[in-house]
Amino acid sequence: MSNYNDVLHTNLSDNINALIASYALEDGSELLSRQTIQALQNSPLLRILDESPLNGPGLLGDVVSVCRSLGKIDASLGWLVGVSNSSWSMKANFDLPETVLANMNENSMLSMVLGRPGTLVPDKNGAGWRLNGEWKYASGYPLSSYFFGLAATKEGIVKVVVMPSQALKITSPWHSTGLHGTQSVTIQACDAMIPESFSVNYQPILHGSLNGRFEGRSYAGYFTGVLMNCLVGTILGATESALDYVVASLQRPIGGSTYASMRDSGPVRYELGRLKSNLDLLIRAAEYNASIVDYAVDNAATPLSNKDRVEIRARATQVMKGCTEIVQSLLWIYGSSGLDTSCPLEKIWRDVNVGARHGGFSKLIPEEMIGLTLLNADPVSLSRMF
Repeated sequence: MSNYNDVLHTNLSDNINALIASYALEDGSELLSRQTIQALQNSPLLRILDESPLNGPGLLGDVVSVCRSLGKIDASLGWLVGVSNSSWSMKANFDLPETVLANMNENSMLSMVLGRPGTLVPDKNGAGWRLNGEWKYASGYPLSSYFFGLAATKEGIVKVVVMPSQALKITSPWHSTGLHGTQSVTIQACDAMIPESFSVNYQPILHGSLNGRFEGRSYAGYFTGVLMNCLVGTILGATESALDYVVASLQRPIGGSTYASMRDSGPVRYELGRLKSNLDLLIRAAEYNASIVDYAVDNAATPLSNKDRVEIRARATQVMKGCTEIVQSLLWIYGSSGLDTSCPLEKIWRDVNVGARHGGFSKLIPEEMIGLTLLNADPVSLSRMF
């Protein structure tokens, strides 16, 4: 059982090493092994942003660093840790019973999807709500204890609801070509009972207008910035792993040339230097994003503006795009054998391309919101996801 209150945030390195030591895949698949899942569910790394401990949550910068370290091992592993930390920051908006908190302590893996809302109707007995709906891309759901999702009343009020994972059913497996280990399945609720305390209005969370509910440091009003940057950290780690792999393979000859090894090629050395410099810039952008959110949390009297939030999402998007470009360029250096299923680059290529196209980064919405702010227009007219 997790005992997070006894684990200091300064022990991150030990916890990372412990999780990596447990890492293994199921034979013939890219799914995490049972031993890795058990270690993950008990790991304090899942809840760095838990606001329950007396010393409050850790730093978003810590989460980004952890996800980056784990992404070097397996992007799915880092992705799950990022999603869970985002869910723990969302959990801070709820006042849940002790029995629920005990279950979350037993299995600290939480899952969350903030996509198309389900539907809520009042329970006939007046005890809360009845929930129906379907949520796609529920990363980590099969491993989780609780799930957070969106649902709307007939009046159009959107709420975040939390429910035991066992109250839902899987309707479709994860069909994507990458991030297999996240098991981002489609799940469904059929007339599930939701107590009133298991639902909170979504708009105040999006607006960051929590009316002074939280004392001390809290990320509860910055969940979008938290989620975006956790996922970015993971994909950066996977991209670093790809670069390390190619550099370690430079003794390979270049076919159809007089080069005895790739390291003898000036153009290859140039390109690797360029890609390493670009990656450094992307890492610094992610660290900068996290530091802005951390600073806002430490200085609650000066919260982030809409412009600040839009810029964070846009920078995170450019980091994701940059990672796909770096991995693609590394494959040009390495050659077509990098896409052989036996080559680690092939899996990294799939994982990075799937992760970078998460709904928070794709379809040019982040860029358009930046354009709106440049024109002194309100980005809320386009999206509240920032």
